Amino acid sequence: MPALLVVNETITEPELFEDYKRAVVPTLEKFGGRFVARGAALEVLETSGTWSPDRLVIVEFPDMAALKAWYDSPEYAPAREIRLRSASSTLVALETSPVSP
Repeated sequence: MPALLVVNETITEPELFEDYKRAVVPTLEKFGGRFVARGAALEVLETSGTWSPDRLVIVEFPDMAALKAWYDSPEYAPAREIRLRSASSTLVALETSPVSP
């Protein structure tokens, strides 16, 4: 089953984050990742808590194994270091499942 990486991030160092955006794409592609949504306009329709997303990114991988292999890979490690220095992020891995009609 496909797996989704859902990322909520607040960019704290915009110039450095541009380096991350360039560095991360080839690593995603190597593990079969593709962007579903990336930094587009968003609107919170409802929340019963305090969650206020800033910039959302959704990446689809062939399966959870590919997503985790990407995240733990030596290829992604340098890009991850850039992200950690340039943004405050929350990453969630979500395994998809068939939806009944």
